[in-house]
Amino acid sequence: MDLSQLASHSSDSTWEKPHFHALHTIRPFSTADTGSRNDSDLTERAKALDRISLEFQTLVGKNAPLSEVESFTRQWEVASSNGPIVQPNILAWFSDTNALRLACANNNPDVVRFLLQKGLSITPTVINFAALKLKETHDTTIMQALLESGWDINEPLGETRPPLISSILDAPDLVSWCLSKGANPGLSSPSGLSIIEVAASIASLSTVKTLVELAGRAPDGAPVARASYAHALGSSSDRVEVVRYLSDQGYSVDAFYKTYQTSNDHSCEDMMIGSQNALHFAIWAGKEDMVRLLLERGADKTLPTKSIMKTGGETLSPLDLARKFGNTAIIELLSQET
Repeated sequence: MDLSQLASHSSDSTWEKPHFHALHTIRPFSTADTGSRNDSDLTERAKALDRISLEFQTLVGKNAPLSEVESFTRQWEVASSNGPIVQPNILAWFSDTNALRLACANNNPDVVRFLLQKGLSITPTVINFAALKLKETHDTTIMQALLESGWDINEPLGETRPPLISSILDAPDLVSWCLSKGANPGLSSPSGLSIIEVAASIASLSTVKTLVELAGRAPDGAPVARASYAHALGSSSDRVEVVRYLSDQGYSVDAFYKTYQTSNDHSCEDMMIGSQNALHFAIWAGKEDMVRLLLERGADKTLPTKSIMKTGGETLSPLDLARKFGNTAIIELLSQET
């Protein structure tokens, strides 16, 4: 390909807008217009860019040595005042591939640094894959490289996913590393799910305490409901003590669980959970210890619940819910005069 025939800026009339992601990504449940998945509408230049980009992604994806990645990339460099750079239109297509994501998934910090140096964009998908590898290896080298290239540790990982620290809350060493790099535990996802709520589900009591103390803002959200749900599922220990601590800090014991899914998601979780709070979760799970604590902390015994999962779509009081699940001890607790 003759590099001189490629535009140098997106404002140029001959700039070929990247279509690599749309051409090579299947999104069966998406209603968004992600572009055609065939190249019949592409110019010959765009088709060439697509072929080069696919070769580039394949090379990185198979975890080729850095020297091979460097050699391939060098073919597409042009001179600049700051030395050789990847031709801008080619770089835009390279950034539209999964190359940087795959380098993170391969846990190859040398290739990651090289791709960052060449100017590939750091997308949320890149961070998600780097976060998965971080949790697996506890090696912060790649995350450090991303930070040094301008990534903000407090950027959310998606519309319904808070920043990075929310992904590693069950790993105290990684929590400490994130905090040392400026992670703010008081943040939320764009849809509203807070780091504190995620922590209430999976983090140790000591981690929850650290995050709540550092968050430095008025209690909100429904972390008590999330802790009770985790306790109901048996997916995390010490949730009774987490609820005790959170209620001591002023978090509502009556707040209802929210999935924070966007309206376009038609979330199964939304439909199955419906309207439930900490007390409702504890009742159907038969968690007498949690029910007792919540009542001691002033939980409202009159707030109704309705869900496909536990009430079959009926609206039930907490006492009716307890009767439905036949836990005599919990029925007795709920029947007692306050």
